[in-house]
Amino acid sequence: AIVIGAIFVWVKVKQDSPPIDEEIRVIGQQWAWSFVQPGPDGLLDTEDDISTVDKLHIKVDTVYQFHLESADVMHSFSVPVFRLKQDAVPGRTITGWFKATKEGEFDIQCAEMCGIGHGVMAGRISIESEEKHKEWMTTASASNTNSTQMLATTTSQKNKTKKKQNG
Repeated sequence: AIVIGAIFVWVKVKQDSPPIDEEIRVIGQQWAWSFVQPGPDGLLDTEDDISTVDKLHIKVDTVYQFHLESADVMHSFSVPVFRLKQDAVPGRTITGWFKATKEGEFDIQCAEMCGIGHGVMAGRISIESEEKHKEWMTTASASNTNSTQMLATTTSQKNKTKKKQNG
């Protein structure tokens, strides 16, 4: 009877998710968390995505599906305020979901001994109102666009310099 109850709870938590409002990508690497969120187009894995390190911005009362990855070794994505802990395994993408129900700033940590810098692998999650999140997204999108433009300009300048040097 206990096994059947445990299977029922596992299916309810891990297999049945509510309708998803937004998707994010979470990447653990020695010794930081990287987050990729949809930009203004609302779609993940497009050119306007917003990337951050050690800081995740989300909206309150929104159901998020996360795609958890590891770039190097085993990590464990832990958000104590959500009572969420999920292992990140190199070479695998693990999905899960959460819904924040109150605004505030909370801890994100790695709950797996992932190497010498494990103790400094801390992040923060900022749970924001719809309005505050829109403000952050506008600022982050502009910053992301400027960074992309700077990278493109720098790459273009390097290519021009190489052409001049090579004749």
